Amino acid sequence: MSLLRLGPSAAAKEKRLASLLEGRDVSGLGLAEAVRDAQLFGSLELAGETITLDEVRAARIGHPSSAAATGLVRAAGAVDPGTPLTVEALQSWHRTLGLEPSAGFRTRDRSREPGPPPAPAEFIPSRLGLLQEWLSVESSRELKPAQAGALAMARILEILPFDRGNGRVARLAASHLMVRAGARPPILVGADRPRIEACLQAAFQLSTEPLTSLLDEASERALDVMIQALAAGGA
Repeated sequence: MSLLRLGPSAAAKEKRLASLLEGRDVSGLGLAEAVRDAQLFGSLELAGETITLDEVRAARIGHPSSAAATGLVRAAGAVDPGTPLTVEALQSWHRTLGLEPSAGFRTRDRSREPGPPPAPAEFIPSRLGLLQEWLSVESSRELKPAQAGALAMARILEILPFDRGNGRVARLAASHLMVRAGARPPILVGADRPRIEACLQAAFQLSTEPLTSLLDEASERALDVMIQALAAGGA
């Protein structure tokens, strides 16, 4: 695993968070839940869902909520966070989203403007298999967390393996890789859509630096969420 080096902004926020947590039992503060709620809410915004943060919270604690929130909360817990990213993991995330149709990989070819055409339907399993294989080799471990997340997110969205839910699956995959590598979960929100689209166009041209930078910033937002949660609780 590559050594994580925080930028000055993130380092200052980590220091602020540490001061707020000093002498407190982290397990009962709900910080991980606050970050997860914010992350899933943002993903649903990007998916075009009209939803509230309260709906995501309700779904997380098992209360009645929208199908979209319930599905994404369920999907977020479908894969062991300590496992490598695999084709099976992508399929599991997609299946548990509960989207229709949910029979698996798409069976029809799709077009895209601008950008390269998505993978022909018959090549989807092999293209995803190559991504899995590449991420499993020794050299990939030299990637920083956001670099690995950007690579997976861009490649999945280039392939477009499913009829629906590709963005949600790609964001889960990016987060999975980043957290497994020691980073905070990235929080992407609806307002990021234009930047994400521009970053993806660059990534399709083999330049993942803009998307990597965005994911680094999105990971730093997890610190903001935790600090705000502690401040709201009277820390």
